[in-house]
Amino acid sequence: MIVRTEHSLAAALVDVLDDAALDALADRLAPRLAERLGREEDGWLDSKGAARYLGVTVDALNKWHRSDDPPPCRQDVRGGKRWYRKSELDAWRRNR
Repeated sequence: MIVRTEHSLAAALVDVLDDAALDALADRLAPRLAERLGREEDGWLDSKGAARYLGVTVDALNKWHRSDDPPPCRQDVRGGKRWYRKSELDAWRRNR
């Protein structure tokens, strides 16, 4: 009896499917892949990373925090290091 790993089984399956079957498989997998990729790309950024992501300086980011519409962030303790999610920064930027 031959024992196949999940990876080799998946590769063998893809090798034997025709284009129509591959398209059907892709349609079934697309929502799962989008969810997984979204989770990986939406990691936490520190202030320096968030400023770089937004295309501003850390000083500008800190000024925004003193405004009426500060960017969304999390802090472990008041006055501690700020942490940002890319998706929340994107939504904040769209709504400004």
